[in-house]
Formats: sequence, C-alpha cells, structure tokens
Amino acid sequence: MKRHLTSAASASCLLLALLLQGCGGGSSPSSGAPAGAAQWADGLITGFGSVFVDGVELEDAKASVVTENADGSSTNSVLQMGQRVRVNHDGKGTASKVTVDAAVIGAVSNINATALTLTVAGQAVSINNDANAGPLTVWGGGYSSISDISNGDLIEVHGNPVFDVGTSTYKVVATRVQKMAAISSLKVNGKVSNLNTSAKTFSLNGLNVAYGSAALRPTGASLANDLQVSVFGPSSGLVGSTLTASHLKIKRLQDELSTDTTLQIGGQVSAFDNSAKTFEVQGVKVSFTSTTVISPSSAAVANNAYVQVSGTVGSDGRVTATRIQVREQNTNNDLAKVKLIGVISDFVDARSFVVRGVPVDASAINAVTACPGITLANNVPVQIVASQQAGTPVVLASNLTCPPPPALMIRPVDGLVSAVDATAKTFLLTPSTGSAVTVQWTDTTAFAGLTASGLSGMQIRVQAYQSGSTLVARVVSVSEAGLDDDHYRPRPDAPAAQAQEWARYRQSHPGRP
Repeated sequence: MKRHLTSAASASCLLLALLLQGCGGGSSPSSGAPAGAAQWADGLITGFGSVFVDGVELEDAKASVVTENADGSSTNSVLQMGQRVRVNHDGKGTASKVTVDAAVIGAVSNINATALTLTVAGQAVSINNDANAGPLTVWGGGYSSISDISNGDLIEVHGNPVFDVGTSTYKVVATRVQKMAAISSLKVNGKVSNLNTSAKTFSLNGLNVAYGSAALRPTGASLANDLQVSVFGPSSGLVGSTLTASHLKIKRLQDELSTDTTLQIGGQVSAFDNSAKTFEVQGVKVSFTSTTVISPSSAAVANNAYVQVSGTVGSDGRVTATRIQVREQNTNNDLAKVKLIGVISDFVDARSFVVRGVPVDASAINAVTACPGITLANNVPVQIVASQQAGTPVVLASNLTCPPPPALMIRPVDGLVSAVDATAKTFLLTPSTGSAVTVQWTDTTAFAGLTASGLSGMQIRVQAYQSGSTLVARVVSVSEAGLDDDHYRPRPDAPAAQAQEWARYRQSHPGRP
C-alpha cells in the first residue's frame, strides 16, 4: 500500500532518509544501520495510506494496532487522525506494531470555553484552534468543539506535554479529544516529583499519586524523581487531588529500543536551553549541536514549536538529534499537511467524499484537470494533500491526483453479515449490489461498536485488503461507532443523514462552494 505523494512526501522522505529508506525507492539506509534493523517512530497521525506519522509514511497493513492496557496486556485499536502513536518498523518503512498512546483518559472538570482549557483526571489540557500555533485539536466521538463538553464526561485526550514555567507542571496541548461511552481505567502521564518511598506517594502535574497497592512495570524497576511514568487507576480512583494507582509503568526510551537506537520523535518543544543545546519533546531530553540539520534553514527551534526530531538514543535515554524539522504552516515540507492515499468512499459529489475514514472537502480542486479522463466516484483511487480545519473532522484538499492503485490497498466494503464461522474466523459479506465475498478476521482485527460474537445479521463496514479471493479485515465497524467518518456515511436507516451532515459542515464553514 506504500505509494508516495509527490512534493510534500518527498520532503519528508528527504528529512528522514536517516530512518526510512524506500521513500524514493532506495535500497540501503544512509544512517549506517543495517537494512531491516528495527526502528522507532513516536508522533502524531497526520494521514493514512499506510499511516503517516508526522508526515512520514509507514506501511501498516499487516501490523498489529493496539492500545496498551493498565496491566500491560493490549487491545486491538482503530487508528484515527490526531492520535499519538508509537511505531516499531523495519527501517525501510514497514511497521510491525503500532501502539496508540493517549496522554490522559478520565473524567472532565473545570471547563473554560473562553480560555480553551479543561481538566481531565486532574491534568491541565489546552485546546488549539490556531493552525499557525501547531496541530489543531481533532474532535471525535460526537464532539466538534469545547462547547460540546460537559463536566463529568469521560474522554480520551491525545497530545503533547508542554512544561508550564508558572506552575512548574506539564499541561497537555491536545491533538485529539474524543468522547468515550466508558473507560476501562483512568490514565495520566508525566514525570515523578516529590517521591516519598515511605508513604508510597509522589506528585504528578498537581496530582498526588498513592502507589502503595500498585503493580509496577517493568518488574524489578524502581521509582525515582524525574522518571516518566504512565499511571493507571480505577475510574473511582481519583478523589479530590489524590489518585490511587492500580498500575504504574515506567517509560524509559532506552528500554523501548531493544534492537536499535535510531528513531524519530515529534512534539512540542519545552524547557529549551540554547546554552546547553537541549530541549524536551514528549518529556524526552534532546541534545543538538552545530552539526544538527535544522529544516527549514530559516526556522527557529524554541519553546512551543512543533518539531520532528531524527536521531539516536543513548543509554541514558537522551536523544542526540541529527536532524530537526520545524513545523511551519503552508510550506512544501510542512508537518501540518494531511496526506491520504486510498479509494474514495461515501461519495456525495466531486467536492464531498471520504478517503481512508477521513471526510474530504475537495471544493478547491478542479477534478477535471486534477484527474483527466477519470470521473470521481466510489472506489476510485486517489491521493490527497490537505489541511486540517478547526471544529470539524473534514480536511480541506489542496491537491488531488488519481494514480493507479498499488498492489496492496485497504478498501472499505459495506454489507450484511451471514455464515459466521467463529473457528475459521470468517463470514460472508453481501453488499447491496454485487456478490457476497468471504471476509477473514485475524488476531489483529479491531472491532468498533460491536464484537466478533455479535456479527451475524449485522450491517457493517470492513476496512480490508485483498488476499486471493478473500478480504482480510483490519477494522470491522458499525455506524455510530465513534469513528470520524460515522456521520459522513450513507445510512440505510437514515438515507438523508449524510447529505445533512455535509450541509451542516458547509454552513459552519462559509465560503465553501
């Protein structure tokens, strides 16, 4: 499925030639690491096609996509725009595992719609509606703005920790906020301070964490001040400003990189020290030197700038940067661009459709000149370059092409389920037009809004790739499953709902024809 966009993607390929050979069809990594060495990417989802992490394409069709649970087990997950992910890949752009890593999960309190701030599980969260200031906050689960949130709502927040000098704590600048129907546990991330090993307590961004009964991972590890941790607790575990932890995970970057020390990491800069030539990204210390390449050359690395760092990890967990790309709005090599490669689905007209689960406004594109001789419709392969927009999951396309499809491509297929075989993990999917097709689910298939045991008789959508005469499902979902394109799908029970959603979008974004 790896098929590269032209100008925007080539800049990312050049930027990360250290990491991802194959962007331009190359053969051996220039970093000196052996071809195929396991490597690491930590950043923000900025597109699909494969999956784009801070603009860099990583093939994920056969990778496991998981969320790590409190006890260290994992649950299959669905990738969505604005999520932070950690990706294990082979150094040539093929991922083996994608881990979805939310910054905060819990109940909402202290909403300030004017200041665009709220508190979630005792952690300060900031919303960004200014594309010039960094990645916009993506809304999910039915939200479209901070005004939709109520105290007590359960939400999942993805974002970047930024150090607040005034409070000497970290706040989360949200890249995605999603309403949740339920949560399995509270989760907060941060650095340990005020550790009291006798009382079994420490501070974490204004929270008092009681860890006396918590299971600590990795086994045999010891807590210390300044260590990064993920803290989990029951939904009832936060009382006032004290969180009683059920599980603790110590997050040491050097432990995650067991076979190679080369990585990319993206996020907003904190604790910038030009004298010491250091700063933090995602709580990770980064060192840079006069030989570190900064792109664009005119850009400044400074507090709050969103950057993508390429480099190596030392035994102490510090990253030595070889290249730093600074996110700037509206540049050809911009980290702000959304990139989508896939087939059109949920087609309304040439300006309103979905690609890889992301609603696309193509009203700025002349489809006749963009794709000569091709009529846009469902199942037409396209490549999109677009920009985020505040208050909507719809991205605004600035470039569209219609290349031949790659050999491996994930496609959406809608239909009615029958003949479920739980042992073989197969079922028949009958679309509204055409013949039934066999669908295979696997141990890495994610189910959204339903379970494998409840498939029979359901009207579903599978995101799948072709393997012989069988579709191999990556995601199985129903409408209203909390996915970003839910309201932009045609619904048999409400056929006018899709058009109404696009009409609401255009009313809230005047100037779109």
